[in-house]
Amino acid sequence: MKIKLLLLVVCVAIICLAHPAFAQKKVVIMGSSTAAGYGATSYPLSWAGRLQSSFNMNTTDGIDTTFFNIAVGGYTTYQEMPTGYVPPAGRPACDQLANITKALSYGPDVVIINLPSNDVGAGYTITETMYNLRLMYSSISSSGAKCYITTSQPRNDYSDVQRQALLEMKDSILTQFPVFSINFWDDLVTTDGKNMLRDDRRDPTSPLHPNDIGHGFLFGRVQDKNIFSSVLPVQLTRFNARLKNDCTSFSWHTEQQEPNTTFDIERSANDIDFENVFSTTVAEAKQSADYVGTDKSALPGKSFYRIKVIEPSHKFYSTTIGIINNNCSFMISGLYTNNNGATVIADISNNKKGYALVSIINTAGVVLQQSKQYIALPFTRIMLPIASYAAGEYYLRVSTDNDNCSIKAFIK
Repeated sequence: MKIKLLLLVVCVAIICLAHPAFAQKKVVIMGSSTAAGYGATSYPLSWAGRLQSSFNMNTTDGIDTTFFNIAVGGYTTYQEMPTGYVPPAGRPACDQLANITKALSYGPDVVIINLPSNDVGAGYTITETMYNLRLMYSSISSSGAKCYITTSQPRNDYSDVQRQALLEMKDSILTQFPVFSINFWDDLVTTDGKNMLRDDRRDPTSPLHPNDIGHGFLFGRVQDKNIFSSVLPVQLTRFNARLKNDCTSFSWHTEQQEPNTTFDIERSANDIDFENVFSTTVAEAKQSADYVGTDKSALPGKSFYRIKVIEPSHKFYSTTIGIINNNCSFMISGLYTNNNGATVIADISNNKKGYALVSIINTAGVVLQQSKQYIALPFTRIMLPIASYAAGEYYLRVSTDNDNCSIKAFIK
C-alpha cells in the first residue's frame, strides 16, 4: 500500500512539473533606460520591477516567474540586433550581452522590447527602426516565444521635428504589431499637441524619464496585455467621436472579439480622472463587428474619451480622443476675474438682444450657479460672485432658448 501511494505521489509530481500550467515561466526584458528602471525612485517601482513583483507574489512553490532584465541605458535598436547581424555603415554593432541572441539564450516564454526614443535621437529613420524591430520580432517569434514591443515615449529634450517623429513611430508600431504592441505613449504625453512628457509623470531631474507615477501607468499597460495568455486580445481597429448639440456620438470597430466582451466609454475633463458614460456587453464572439454609443450630456469645453475593453481574459484601453464642445453662435468676447478672484467678469457680444441663461460649471460638469441675464446690443458686461469657489478651472456658459450658446474657460 505504501509503495502504491509513493508511486501515485511521484506520478502526480511528474505530471505537475511537465504540465505547462505548472511550468516555471521566463520573461526577458530588453531595451534602454526606461526598461532598466531610470526615473523611478527604485527599481521595484519601475514598470519592469512592478511587473516582476506582480508575477512573484508567491515565493514558496519554486515555480514563480523568472525575470532577466538586460536593458542598457542609451541603447538603440542596432545594439540589440541578433549576433551576426552586419549593421549599415555608421551604425553601431550589436552588444552580445544585451541583444536578441542573449535574450533567447535564457529560453524565454516572453520577451518585451522597450526601445522608445534613442533611434530618433541618433538620427535614424523610422523606416530603418521599424525594419530592425520587425527582424527582432521575427527572431523571437520563430523561437516559439512571444514578443511584445512597446511604442515610443515622449521626451522633452528633443526638437519639435524629433517629437513628431516619436509620434509617427508610435503609430507605426501600433499598426505593425497590433496585438503584440504595448502603448507607452498615451499615458505619458501632454494633451496640448506638443508631444511632450507630462510634468506630473516625469522625473523632475530628467527631461525624458517617467517618474514613479509614470512607471505605474506603463506597468498597467503591460499588465493589461496578460502576456502569458494563449488567447489573443480583441483588436480595436477604429475609434471615432463626433459632437452635435451637446451629445457626443461614438463608433468603433473590432476584430477577433471574444464572447461576453464589455465596452465602457469613459470621459474625462482633465485626461486623468475618467468616469463611465456608456456601457454595452456583447454575449457572442465576433470575428468583425461595428458598434456605436452616445454621451448625451457632453461637458463644456474640452473633454477626453477612451474605451475600456473588458474580455473574460483581457482588459485594455483604447487611445484617447479629445472633443471640444463649443458649438456656439455668439461670443464671450472677454472673460477675467478681479478682486483677488472674488468676481468673474464676462463681456458678451451678440447681434440680437434678449435674455440668456448664464451658468458657471466645474470640470466635472456640475452647474454651480445659474441666472437669467439680459444681453443688450452690441455687448453686455456681467459680473458673477465666485469668492467661495476653490482655486481651479471653471467654465462660463451663456445659452438661449434656441440653443445658441458660448462657452469659455477661466481660472480662479
